[in-house]
Amino acid sequence: MRSAAPRSVDVVLLVEAVMGMALLAGAVLARRRHYRVHARCQSAVVLLNLVVIGFRMAPSFYSQLAPKIPQSLGKSYYAIAAGHAALGVVAELAGLYVILAAGTNVLPKRLLLRNYRAWMRATLILWWVVLLLGVATYVRWYVHLYVVRPSILQ
Repeated sequence: MRSAAPRSVDVVLLVEAVMGMALLAGAVLARRRHYRVHARCQSAVVLLNLVVIGFRMAPSFYSQLAPKIPQSLGKSYYAIAAGHAALGVVAELAGLYVILAAGTNVLPKRLLLRNYRAWMRATLILWWVVLLLGVATYVRWYVHLYVVRPSILQ
């Protein structure tokens, strides 16, 4: 098994994996009642991810995927990536909303979170689904899996 991915794509995958682990570490911090460190950790991940999306993922989406939608969504090459992109937008927006609603006084009271724990857990789960779809996209686009067929005995 080998990858045909450009180095920058490998770096993005590694950064995203580290961010996913950081989100889990942040959840542990919240469980241990270290709320300020938890907030900084989660906020840093969401904001760093926004940078990664803006500089690497969005340009890739618009050049490689968007021109093929909707006619190619029946092919796994495009369907997995499109699902990753669509859910990724939702996950990033949810993360930004949680930051604004839980960590600032920017939003009006009617838009504030009532159940922080549920929102944060749902957002974390969604992020991990998106991360796994990102890995699936990477594998589908760049990893060449070779099937070894047994040779016919002579």
